[in-house]
Amino acid sequence: MSAVPPITTTGSGATVSQVAGTDLEVMNQAEADWFESARDTYLSNTQFTEHTDYADLDRVLVLELMIYRWTQWIVSGKDYGGLIIDDDAEKLRRSIKEYSAELTRLKSSMGLDKASRDATRNLDSPAKYLAELKQRAKMFGVHRETQVIKALSLFNELAAIIGAYDRSDQEEREKLGFESEAEILDWIRTKAIPEFEEIDEKFRLNNQRYWVREL
Repeated sequence: MSAVPPITTTGSGATVSQVAGTDLEVMNQAEADWFESARDTYLSNTQFTEHTDYADLDRVLVLELMIYRWTQWIVSGKDYGGLIIDDDAEKLRRSIKEYSAELTRLKSSMGLDKASRDATRNLDSPAKYLAELKQRAKMFGVHRETQVIKALSLFNELAAIIGAYDRSDQEEREKLGFESEAEILDWIRTKAIPEFEEIDEKFRLNNQRYWVREL
């Protein structure tokens, strides 16, 4: 889609280019700036495939512009010309309510409401789920690798202890720190098993608990 022409000011008002290509006269530069910003946001955030979508989007923008205008008047208590709108305030509020209802209906039919956006995001959830699953599998693989390294380290240490114990006499076993097979078994209970289980505990606390919340 070609770039939208810039706003041009005409007298006290301004002219903006609508999505479908026609010009629209607005009442002042503030409205023109608001319209242009809203239009460009819709065009950048939403994919339109049919030319009729452009006409519908122009209707959305006009409805939103009128709600914007009347809201400004109610908040300030006067219109752009400085005339007090106290007598017309209630009428403006009714108009805002009616236009808002029509705006909601139109945006829903175009898929621009929150429910439609959420549904669209949910269409991406399988891809997002697979990406997160892949990332978690990688993290779990690192966790398993850490466990294997620790298990090999502990097993080699145990094998060295047992080998030294079997080759030593009682005096040498005292220097080694393992005077009986029961002390070797105690080393397994108090050092080897706790060190190995600590890896799993850290993984559950730092990674796995967040996964469980999201399931």
